[in-house]
Amino acid sequence: MSIVTRFSRLGPLTLVAVVSSNRRVTSGRPSRPPRVELLELDVDRFRYSGYRNVSIGVWTQQATLEAAQRITRLSQRMIKLHPGGHSNVVFILDGAPAPTPEAQQEFSGLYDERNSRLACMAIIVDGGGFWASRMRSMITGMRLSSPGSLKLRVHENVGELLAWFPAEHAERTGVALDPIAFREVLQLCHDNGTRDA
Repeated sequence: MSIVTRFSRLGPLTLVAVVSSNRRVTSGRPSRPPRVELLELDVDRFRYSGYRNVSIGVWTQQATLEAAQRITRLSQRMIKLHPGGHSNVVFILDGAPAPTPEAQQEFSGLYDERNSRLACMAIIVDGGGFWASRMRSMITGMRLSSPGSLKLRVHENVGELLAWFPAEHAERTGVALDPIAFREVLQLCHDNGTRDA
């Protein structure tokens, strides 16, 4: 068995390869790539993709009220598609401006799981310095202004998210996420960014 750790902007990625007696190499990954579908796209602003009952957002530009309303409508579609519950992961890429005050108010409604029926939410602030500190403070402020018991955590990388999200998501929705496949999905969504591809 060989273990290879590759570092990316999202944190360490560990792949385990097993060599059988006939020298064929297989990996810990599923035999076919995980199915990820495009849910919502505003080119060069945001992209939301779906994997099982998880929506995965990537933001590269400021969230406006119109953009936030589109995400609220997406959340309503997720409720209909996944009545047993759904979760959300959001990447805010380095340098993206904070949402407008109107967008922040719209997003605050999603932090109340009675409105969005979100089981878990993780936000990865993909950057550092003053910008990242400001983003974390804004997210905390929006969360504190919303009632409910939504499980929300803010992270610097995917490794931190994987330490809790799959288990909590399974407990709250009954849908298990394979951590290796889920990491692959998150990497794919992050790498796609907001381009039209």
